[in-house]
Amino acid sequence: MKMEETTEGKAELLAPAGDLETALAAFEAGADAVYCGLGDFSARAFAKNFTHEDLRNLVRYAHSGPAPRKVYVTFNTVIDEGDLETAVERLAELEEIGPDALIIQDLGIARLCRAHFPRLAIHASTQLVAHNLEGVLALKEAGFSRVVLARELSIPEITAISKRCGVELEVFIHGALCYSISGLCLFSAMEKGRSGNRGRCAYCCRMPYTGADGAPSYPFSMKDLRAGEDARRLVDAGVASLKIEGRMKSALYVASVVRWYRQLLDASIPKTVSPADLETVFSRRTTPLYLDGRRDDVIDGVSVGHLGTRIGTVKRVTKDREGRAWLRFHTLRALERHDGLQFVPPDGGKPVGFGIGEMRQAISRVGVYTVSAGTDVEILLPEGEAYEGLSAALTNGAAVYCSMSNAVKRKFPSPSFRPSDYEGTVEMDVALTLAADGISATAKCALLPEGASVEAVSRIALEKAKNPEKTPQAVVKAFSKLGGTEYRLGKCDIEGDGGLFVPMSVLNDIRRDLVERMDDALAKERRRKVESALADCECPESEIAQAASRRVKLRLGQRLPAGAWDEAVVTIDPALAGSPEAIAPYLESFGETPVRLALPVFTSEPEFGKLRVAVKRLIRGGFAAWEAADLAGLRMLRALGVEDVTADWTLYAFNSSALASLSALGVKRFVASPENGRENLVYLAESGYDVEFLVQQSTPLFISLHRPAVESADASAPIRLRDANGEWISSELRNGLWSTVKTRPRAFDAPGKSVSTRVDLSWDAEVAQ
Repeated sequence: MKMEETTEGKAELLAPAGDLETALAAFEAGADAVYCGLGDFSARAFAKNFTHEDLRNLVRYAHSGPAPRKVYVTFNTVIDEGDLETAVERLAELEEIGPDALIIQDLGIARLCRAHFPRLAIHASTQLVAHNLEGVLALKEAGFSRVVLARELSIPEITAISKRCGVELEVFIHGALCYSISGLCLFSAMEKGRSGNRGRCAYCCRMPYTGADGAPSYPFSMKDLRAGEDARRLVDAGVASLKIEGRMKSALYVASVVRWYRQLLDASIPKTVSPADLETVFSRRTTPLYLDGRRDDVIDGVSVGHLGTRIGTVKRVTKDREGRAWLRFHTLRALERHDGLQFVPPDGGKPVGFGIGEMRQAISRVGVYTVSAGTDVEILLPEGEAYEGLSAALTNGAAVYCSMSNAVKRKFPSPSFRPSDYEGTVEMDVALTLAADGISATAKCALLPEGASVEAVSRIALEKAKNPEKTPQAVVKAFSKLGGTEYRLGKCDIEGDGGLFVPMSVLNDIRRDLVERMDDALAKERRRKVESALADCECPESEIAQAASRRVKLRLGQRLPAGAWDEAVVTIDPALAGSPEAIAPYLESFGETPVRLALPVFTSEPEFGKLRVAVKRLIRGGFAAWEAADLAGLRMLRALGVEDVTADWTLYAFNSSALASLSALGVKRFVASPENGRENLVYLAESGYDVEFLVQQSTPLFISLHRPAVESADASAPIRLRDANGEWISSELRNGLWSTVKTRPRAFDAPGKSVSTRVDLSWDAEVAQ
């Protein structure tokens, strides 16, 4: 059933699309917009993703009709310098295809879009960690027309930001959750060699870890987000777009979730999908997260993966005369053959299950194809090894879940799509001049420089038309035949002697010639833009050679290590060091070592005002050198007149354009991310910018607001766990954040002997093992 257009005065319902089929299913189910990615520079590198042709076809489809839908393209990874040229080429190609916006993480890519590809609107990815008004305003000033907020915000916080930011806000309402704050997870990159910031997350938060008792659990495995009725409150809060997560999910999942939220948001929509239906498609245990306030029950430390909707409890397992095992339970949901059932193993972990083969009513024991809700039913269990894997979970009283429903699948038939039914994405205006000795035609489009056009000429003698009034109609008909090309006809003007007859074959030849010439012109313009953008990324020539320096970073309270340090960088905690007087006794032990104060990596909207007050006091007290960890802090420091500002690695300057972007915001020195590969580190060392390189750090694998799901008498005490390799990790609460690190610091090789280095002790575990 196709949903009616429901757009007036309402927030956009934004759906994920891992491929073209899923995008079409989302629109059919009632989505106002979809977001999707190409094969590279997408934070879901393992999704099927789109080819350029798929994306072009999707944009054609979405932009057709009286109420066009929108298509956003994810360009939401960090970009190494070696990938910058390819990234710029993709931007030029995307500008021609014409999606409604790009969703971007890398500040360098945002800079290039503004300067060289202005037809591409840009949205700030949640990876840019916008968690307070200051951060949203910084992104607005950077040219973003929409900001995807961090998931850790409550509805009152979102409301407060919305009232004052002057830019569109997008908020996640459904789907998988990361344990770490988005953009601040390095576990997969540092331990598995698969960077989440490059779309290759290994989902370390879904893996088992062992506590002191030796029992495995899933202390970082988050429940799925389900806003439900809170979606309406987000609309009232001023949110422009309600976002569903799931570009790795199936078309059925996306369609069913979209339909459910469309039902919640639009009272006129028939209620055809229930929460239980959603759970048969895909469901972990769910949470509203912090939408309705801070809560502790956001992690499911027992089960992982798709579970299903609960439909009963095991009554018993019996065997018939042939020795076959049958499961008996009272079903709360109608079932049919080939539906799926699942069960949670006694020790937790991944659910186990099977598809229904034979089924019978418990009383009559007559085989049936379907049973209605409220029936005592018996299901034939698998035999052999399959049964052995299930038997431990089939204890009396164990929950039974329906993990796949054919009835739900039938509600969402695959939509049909034929690209030739839809016009191209590039509008081309044509002007035709008719004369007795031939025809000349010019074509323009917005992708060409202002005033530029292409021309085609046909030198053929034209005769007077018998029906001259039909000539304009014939011309429009001929030049509208643009199927199979990127173009659609815009304006079509006829000049000269309109009373001449032009054979349709001649018009078709001129149209084909114009299209070919326009293709060539756009290719040249695309190459010019790419070369111009790459020239804009060239490294600056340093007027003054940067002397190699040696710095150490500490958290407040850590002692300065012995040795000669050019500077000590200290992360402040406004609650403990909100004035010069409070911090002075601690810094006395630093002697003559210069001190730079560093802002925390995450400050919530309610706490940011307190941070600002503390920073003002410290600046008045003589602290002039500062380090920013995010755009919110950087904007605040600039507003307070601080001129000596460095950028910590969490601002992710991986390429020349990102370095230029942050440099324009007043950053004097950059700390290279521990995610950098050797080749990119060498580039940064030779970039002409003042870059500092880590040589030691207990790199934060997770940075989160959530306490790991480990039982403890002291909820704030450090948590020690072993990973699959038997190595210890530690989760500790500092400044309101749980940071997870290896208990032994990591050593890094600097990309040369004459570079500035940093020993970062600020994330070290309290007790190393």
